[in-house]
Amino acid sequence: MREERDAMMLVRAELGERLAGLERLWAETSARDLAASISAIRNLAATYGLLPTVRLAEALERAVAQDGNRRRASCPTALYLDRLHDAIDCSRSDDQASEAIIASVSVRLEA
Repeated sequence: MREERDAMMLVRAELGERLAGLERLWAETSARDLAASISAIRNLAATYGLLPTVRLAEALERAVAQDGNRRRASCPTALYLDRLHDAIDCSRSDDQASEAIIASVSVRLEA
């Protein structure tokens, strides 16, 4: 059990590092590279069953696709990045946790 917990801590740390790198390059990278970075985060999270991170990364991918070539510092995508930190650290990996995190983005978008 401890080995499994330690392994998940490493996965979460890797996801956090990838997200930090994405945030650093957000305004400078191409849309294609941005999509590839988000996809890498989503794929790693999916491999380890981190459903809230997977669902939020999918939503971010859609937001980036809709944003197109506009400045990527826009409010919607920035909100997704902020919430991805929470999703990575989320101890639950079920649909309810995923829905709650995505709903928190929606609430902020409508505010």
